[in-house]
Amino acid sequence: MAASVDGRGPHGPAPSEFPPPVDSVQEFIKRELDPEDERIDVGVVIVGGGPAGLACANRLLQLLADAPEVMERLGEVPVAVIEKGKSCGAHNLSGAMMRPSGLKALFPDVEPGAWPTYGTVDKDSVYWMLGPGVAMPLKPTPPPCRNRGNYMVSVAELSRWLADKAEEAGAYILTETSAQQLLVTDGVVRGVRSGDKGRGKEGEPLSNFEPGSDVTARATVLAEGTWGHLTGAAIREFGLAEHREPQVWALGVKEVWEVPKPLERVIHTLGWPLRYGAKWHEFGGSWIYPMGRERVSIGFVVGLDYTDATVSPHDLLQQFKTSKLVRRILDGGKRVSWGAKAIPEGGYWAMPKVSAPGVVLCGDSAGMVNVPVLKGIHYAIHSG
Repeated sequence: MAASVDGRGPHGPAPSEFPPPVDSVQEFIKRELDPEDERIDVGVVIVGGGPAGLACANRLLQLLADAPEVMERLGEVPVAVIEKGKSCGAHNLSGAMMRPSGLKALFPDVEPGAWPTYGTVDKDSVYWMLGPGVAMPLKPTPPPCRNRGNYMVSVAELSRWLADKAEEAGAYILTETSAQQLLVTDGVVRGVRSGDKGRGKEGEPLSNFEPGSDVTARATVLAEGTWGHLTGAAIREFGLAEHREPQVWALGVKEVWEVPKPLERVIHTLGWPLRYGAKWHEFGGSWIYPMGRERVSIGFVVGLDYTDATVSPHDLLQQFKTSKLVRRILDGGKRVSWGAKAIPEGGYWAMPKVSAPGVVLCGDSAGMVNVPVLKGIHYAIHSG
């Protein structure tokens, strides 16, 4: 598309006018600490109130309960969790199929019936979509797609439950607080800098403006989710991805629906509306998961290495919803929430090293997703 005389295209700036890429090390690492009386000092600071970060908080407090002398050395706030959402789970959308091993290891004395789940999976279906009207069942169910015995969960509800458990054990959870920079001195991570509050959309201070603070800690845990900016800065600062394969990314677009009839099975699909072949390089598929008797989670995942720049994962999900298979489930229902999430799909060989002086990575921050079996939550809990 040709640019206009002034160098701008019909829809905005020309590519030559785009701002330069962000230097994550320069932008997101702070190398001088505030004066001691202006800092917030904690024992361990965990960035991210999702399953990985909250599992970490719970496990740390379990261990500290058996080591009171260590607990005392960590100060008044031994474990702090920084979460940017209004509450833990606020930014976690959709249902998921969770293997039980993580929660069993973390809470061996809690019966599965007390977990925040919708019960176990009894039936799986996998379809090869040949078009909007043709869904060919794959039988027997491919082993990676077998979920019998796994638990149906809402990631948001799981996060809230883990947050309640952590607070009961003594964690201090700072919600509506962002972590803007890593604090690094002498080659060691010393904590994080929290973001300013009370700024307008142009960055100007408002009447309720509060500046951020240095949150110093003896150890920092990055559980930000997929490619958080602090994780990216740590990986580059400490060379954690050296001698590893490049990470591969996908985008999952998802919705939660209230439906008139319960869905009694877990559904996965591949094929339409994706186009297969070297020309298009489109890879992905869908899920439809029950979330209790009245809701379902539906989503479409697309690898981000497709060759057609006009591909829209959001539009593909809307197209997928026009199929007979999906219409039978959603007809008469109502969409109640929607969102999207990046997914690290590079596997083991693309995982960075998970530790550097003063910092560790866990969950999606460390690329802990098993793509063939579509699982990541139990890895997040185990890693935490």
